[in-house]
Amino acid sequence: MHNKETQIVETTLGQWLRFPNGFRKSSCLVELSNHISLNIDSKTGKVHVHKKDHNQVYQYLGEVFITASHSQIHCSTLQAHISDRSESLFTATHQISKIENVKSTEKGESA
Repeated sequence: MHNKETQIVETTLGQWLRFPNGFRKSSCLVELSNHISLNIDSKTGKVHVHKKDHNQVYQYLGEVFITASHSQIHCSTLQAHISDRSESLFTATHQISKIENVKSTEKGESA
């Protein structure tokens, strides 16, 4: 039984998930097999992450923000707190050229 504090929202694939009433669907909502949903905002590039709780309601966990510049991918995350404040967990930069060099080295080729 669910109370009036929740709503059901349709995913991009036609599945129905339950969220708190404050939830607002963005450009693309998908559910992953591990009870995680991703609410992707194509305008801002943010991915809001939700996880199903013991009441089968998807609760906000935080967000991931991904950007790319030349051959670098930048990824930042924010984790939700009980008080709904967020803090940055980490910022990672990954250079695509490093992956190419590692693949060449693994194959025994010279760089």
